[in-house]
This record gives sequence, C-alpha cells and structure tokens, in this order.
Amino acid sequence: MESILIVARPIVKDNPAYILLQKDNKFTKYFLIKDEPFCIEKVDNTRYCNGWYDITTHNNHPCEHNQKVDGKYSCCFSCRQKTAFNPAFYNTNEISDVPAKYNKQEHSVYISYFANGMAKAGIMSDSRGIDRIYEQGALLYVILASFDTAEQAHHLEAKLINKGLKNSITKKQKETTLSRIIDVDIEKDVFGSILSSLNLDMELEINSNLDHFFYGKYLAEAVTPLSDQLVSGHIVAVVGRYLIISNNNRLFGFWLDKLNGYKVNITKKIETIDIEPMQVSLF
Repeated sequence: MESILIVARPIVKDNPAYILLQKDNKFTKYFLIKDEPFCIEKVDNTRYCNGWYDITTHNNHPCEHNQKVDGKYSCCFSCRQKTAFNPAFYNTNEISDVPAKYNKQEHSVYISYFANGMAKAGIMSDSRGIDRIYEQGALLYVILASFDTAEQAHHLEAKLINKGLKNSITKKQKETTLSRIIDVDIEKDVFGSILSSLNLDMELEINSNLDHFFYGKYLAEAVTPLSDQLVSGHIVAVVGRYLIISNNNRLFGFWLDKLNGYKVNITKKIETIDIEPMQVSLF
C-alpha cells in the first residue's frame, strides 16, 4: 500500500523504532522489529510536504492541503510557519511566541561521540529526555548539566565548541564509522581522553548506545552503505535514522530520511543485494 513517509523515529528506551506514514491525511506507524523481513521502495520522485511539528507536544501533524514541495524542502511554507522553530534561535531576535516559550524551559548540555575521535556538543530540551541523542545516532554520550533556559545551556555549548568540539557530524561521517567494526572499549578510552582535555572539573559517566541500537547486543560487523539501490533484508539495527539490514550474509545501511516526503511501498519481500564489499581504510 502506497503511503508518504513522514519521518523515521529511533529506538527510544523500551519502545521500538518506527516509520511514520501518511495516507488519506491520516498517520500510521510501521514498527521496525528486529529480525523481521523488510523491503522499502520509492514509488516516484514527487515529494510531498511532511506536515508540521508541534514542539510543545512533540507530535507531528499532516499538511492540511497535502502540498507538493520542491525536492530541497521538507515542508510547505504554511507548515514551516506552523512549526515556527529556529534551532539557531541565539542568532536572531525574530522568534515567535511558541518557540520563545519553549526556549525558556529547562535544557541540558550533552557531548555525543561517534567514534574516530569525533565528538560534538549540543543542547536538548529536558521535556524530551535523551531522544535527541538517540535521533543523532550517538554511539557514546555524557550529559553535563541542566539549565533553566535554552539560552543558558547554549552558553556552555558555545564554550565547548570553542574548545574544539564539533557542532555537527555529517551522515557520511556516521556511516563511515559503522562501515568498520567498532571496538567499544577503545572508543570509550578515546572519548574519555577528549573529555579530560576539556578540563570540565565534573564527574561524568560515559553511556553507550550501541547495544541499544542493535536491539540488545551490538553485532560487530562492517556495514556497507546503500544509496538508492534495493533496500531489502532482515532488520538488524536502527542507529538514529540509519536502518541496518542483513542480506546475502552481509550488513547494509540506509538513511531512511532520504525518503521523507516521498510515496513508498513497504513489504516483507526479500530480494538479494549483490554489491562488491567496500574497501575501508583504517588510517
């Protein structure tokens, strides 16, 4: 059955990952269950509005007019206005009442780690728990402190970035990390060294998400990225929005958000993926 893919949600605590789909202006959830057969195919290249997101309730809402959008946009102008959230709020004085109120709520500062020495600083609303960290696919993380407002949290975030932490990690960097086997103990040591170099003068607990993303136990195998090829196999993991499937005795990864706004067909058929193994440099 054709549906518009709105967004992919990661595994959160004990709740499985799912894909939010829209048909006839109604949402349904397709849950991504470990070991289940899964195949997703894009119907055509027409992109539709993803609707709007209510930052006060953390819920998605369908586009009232089911608008088609240019490929570079995820939402129509009307839905962007309804969402009204500017993540770079600290760089502008033009901010509407809803996000202004949201930013006055408690926010925490975190440092997330993606292996290969890549660590980023960020802030997240306490009302969402650590969902933000799960969405980013962070392999390791620490939470530094909670502040009364987003602006206060941003001051510490900015200091950390000035000390050398990144403010973003690309999809390419994330999939490259997963294209080799990750030694969690080694990466914890590297992350610990990065934290020590920041001279934060606070006790920090390093948390790992790898087992969480792999439904209980990290499967230490290299993952080959897929672009627009066939996406079919048995579900192994969901790292943020990066779906990992098993096919032809190998693991493959696909960014589900590549299909945001497009009509898709999801079935349980398995078709063999036959791609030459990647040659990954360790240096």
